[in-house]
Amino acid sequence: MLFCFCGLFLSIGDAEGAPDGPKIELKPVVESFGSRHYVEAEALLAQRKWADAAIAFRIALRKNPDFTAAAMGLARALAFSGRREEALSLLWRFVDREKGSRRDALIRRARVISRLFLTSATFQTFQEGMNLLLAKKYRPARDRFEKALEYEPDNIEILTRVGQCLVLDKDFDSAAERLRFAKRLNPHEPELRIWLGRSMHQRGEIREALEELRLAHLELQGSELAPVWLAEAQFSFGQKPLAIQTLEEDVKARPHHIESLLTLARLRIQTATRETQTLWSARKDLQLALSRLESYKTLDRRGFPENELTLDVRRTPEEIKSDADKLLQQIENRLEQAATQ
Repeated sequence: MLFCFCGLFLSIGDAEGAPDGPKIELKPVVESFGSRHYVEAEALLAQRKWADAAIAFRIALRKNPDFTAAAMGLARALAFSGRREEALSLLWRFVDREKGSRRDALIRRARVISRLFLTSATFQTFQEGMNLLLAKKYRPARDRFEKALEYEPDNIEILTRVGQCLVLDKDFDSAAERLRFAKRLNPHEPELRIWLGRSMHQRGEIREALEELRLAHLELQGSELAPVWLAEAQFSFGQKPLAIQTLEEDVKARPHHIESLLTLARLRIQTATRETQTLWSARKDLQLALSRLESYKTLDRRGFPENELTLDVRRTPEEIKSDADKLLQQIENRLEQAATQ
């Protein structure tokens, strides 16, 4: 039986070599109670005898409830036998009790398991959806993802893509429902936070959205979506100076974030009253954005994803220029009005 993760089909041996970081040092633990059953369970796992391996791992855990390696083995056995939700629940319990590198290793293992494709057919259907999603055909893409979910309803990769389609299709209620379920399965996936936070904001759950977007902004350094969506939620919540500050700091750290410049200008225009200095600042933001548009065209978009679940939804340079021109016209009109008063 083959398994797929991030577009790669994995055998059981390959899955052990999946990108979940260095192995936890097992030697001191294996010498403790339950070691005989642990060794037996590992052998059964190598033979793909999932049910028997799960039984042996459970015995090892009963003899030593703190046997982290046995918990990780049991999670693998459960996942490969189609009981992913149970596997993840087990790993998150151990994550809560561990610290440092052992905790990090558990989180990495859970991320691998949460996105593992159990059959090649499911992955093929998912890939068809991805091709449609990248072509911005959100409704047909969602249909393919929903079909894949019929076979693997607890696959984080598929659930996230469904949520992204729903957000982009402006079905924020359905998006929030799917993404909340995905977060329950894997609360340590930062890309989920961006899209869940966005759907919550658009539903009017702004306080909850702020927490999700704040954490996403911290965890996904370099994300182009996170600061924009966080600032927009802050602005909606009445935290207007903080929203401006969020975008100013992002632009200072990452000058190529043109969407942050445009959003910054838009928020400045909305806050400007009779004080024209704010309008001049917005005008400067837009001029900077337009001056950087040529280099923006040549940026390698493949270098932007911060996470395998990141979706590049940036607009084309032509769309950005059109938006900037409209905002500049608003500013010119406002400045003319101010001059005649």
